[in-house]
Amino acid sequence: MTPRNTFFAVLTASLMGAPGLRAQQRGVPLDTLRVSAASRAAAEVATGTRAVEVIDAGDIRRSPARTVADLVQWAFGVDGMPRSGAAADVAVRGSSFEQVLVLVDGIRASDAQTGHFDLDLAVPLDQIDRIEIVRGPGSALHGADAMAGVIQIVTRRGRGSAARLEAGSFGTTNLSLSHTGNARGVHADIAADLQRSDGHRAGTDYESGIVRAALSAPTGGGTLAGDAAFAARNFGADRFYGPFPSYEKTRTATASLAWRAVPTTRLAIEPALSLRRHDDHFILRRENPAAYENEHWTLQAGGELIARYALTPLVRVAGGVEAYRDLLRSPRLGDRAESRGALLAELVAGRVGAATGTAGLRIDRHEAFGAFWSPSLAAAWWPLRPLRVRGSVGRAFRTPTWTERYYKDPANIGDPGLAPERAWSGEVGLDAYPASGVRIGAAGFLRAAEDLIDWAKPVGEPTSPWRTRNVEDATYQGLEAELRVDDLLGTRWVARGSWLSLDSSEAPGFKSKYALRPLVDVVSLAADRVVLRGLTVGGRAQRARRVGEKPYTRLDARAGYQLPVGRVYVDLQNATAAQYLDIIGVNAAGRSLLVGVEWTGRR
Repeated sequence: MTPRNTFFAVLTASLMGAPGLRAQQRGVPLDTLRVSAASRAAAEVATGTRAVEVIDAGDIRRSPARTVADLVQWAFGVDGMPRSGAAADVAVRGSSFEQVLVLVDGIRASDAQTGHFDLDLAVPLDQIDRIEIVRGPGSALHGADAMAGVIQIVTRRGRGSAARLEAGSFGTTNLSLSHTGNARGVHADIAADLQRSDGHRAGTDYESGIVRAALSAPTGGGTLAGDAAFAARNFGADRFYGPFPSYEKTRTATASLAWRAVPTTRLAIEPALSLRRHDDHFILRRENPAAYENEHWTLQAGGELIARYALTPLVRVAGGVEAYRDLLRSPRLGDRAESRGALLAELVAGRVGAATGTAGLRIDRHEAFGAFWSPSLAAAWWPLRPLRVRGSVGRAFRTPTWTERYYKDPANIGDPGLAPERAWSGEVGLDAYPASGVRIGAAGFLRAAEDLIDWAKPVGEPTSPWRTRNVEDATYQGLEAELRVDDLLGTRWVARGSWLSLDSSEAPGFKSKYALRPLVDVVSLAADRVVLRGLTVGGRAQRARRVGEKPYTRLDARAGYQLPVGRVYVDLQNATAAQYLDIIGVNAAGRSLLVGVEWTGRR
């Protein structure tokens, strides 16, 4: 028997023939979720009207993931697009990576220069409490970029002290430290994360460091919270943006200050201020920096003021204003400065288990592109207690990034005359709970996009540069189905399938780089189980196909053993050694093994 078959045999026997997961490891029913990215007025009510997923602390602990990109690539409808362990893009429901908005604790983290930097987050993995994913348009709540979905990182408070050390394939080593303390009513969380690797192929080596400190204190009937963080990443970028042995260094610094009321407060006025600076030093030819290099930095500064009011126990409203200033300094893209602002309103009515409805409207004004209006409607109805029918419709938009407009190097040329993207999206879904711990869900969606922005080049001209352009229109139609069983044969199971069709007016004879190369067929199965006292085994298998390419099957797995003062675990990624192309069109990482040990102090 081969090593791979031996691994599968052991994994299957472990999942099928031993005691089940403890109750605290079971998934939370969808009706009880509170996804703050889905509503400003009443998240606990509005969540049921949308397609959402929460990757909670238990999921993170069971996952063989090193980064946020590793975590979300297994989420429903999400296309994680890693270039290496230090750089990745992310898409939702066939979108481009520019059409997904990333938030951290409600603060915009998406980059004005390029969506390639959206996951350059300054948040250590051990400080993440959960990841909220809203599939579908989010511009009515969050403005530009939320055309296909919103991914929000929610940080945790009070984890206690912990230390984690990992080592494995490709010369990979990781070290994480975190600590929680309290003094005179002020709560402090501090964490750091260091990683390095030789990379899965030549030119994908990396080293990174993240440090973050967060303070919070009860104030005025709510919580005043502030944080500051810094992340540094140096990594080989071979063929990332063209056929060159490139190298890149990025730095991300963030700070925010916000006051949040408790969700049950009848009237709350919540202010928030934030700042994000991102520096990027790009070297086209790693061994010859003088041939071409670019250094630029962006700064996003601004804030929001949101008011929430409960008109009655069943009717709640929210409204607010946002204002931000974006700056760019770059010898290649030029020195740029643009302002943007917005007014928003939302109404949420109804009760979970009976009927609920939401209506939202947001008006954005961008200094360079004018005004945009983004309405949304969503509703959910429970004809029977274990059955929910839901639907939503919304309009979203995205303004071109500075890179898409102004960037120019031997491999990529932007277009200052690009028009913003716009899209209407609609969705209907059905969720059933036929038994305790069992959920069956299905949804169909359609997204009609206008002026879709893409990088393209003529077919058969590999040396020609990629150029940005507006595709006239593109229509995405999709179907999603999911089955969750908390305890079947003592195992927690999640089976999913998603299918996408794309119809675009792409000019004949051109090759798309990103926007028109989505995953079109994905079927996955996840299983987690306590095998023996303290020993857990879990696996995530996925068969996927990108448009125009052959399908592949990938399996990731983790086995862990709980100790009195921590745990040890073994991770296996791409156990099938699947050969497929990553988002830049080269071979993705093969099979890798990583061993970790974690110490946890008093919580």
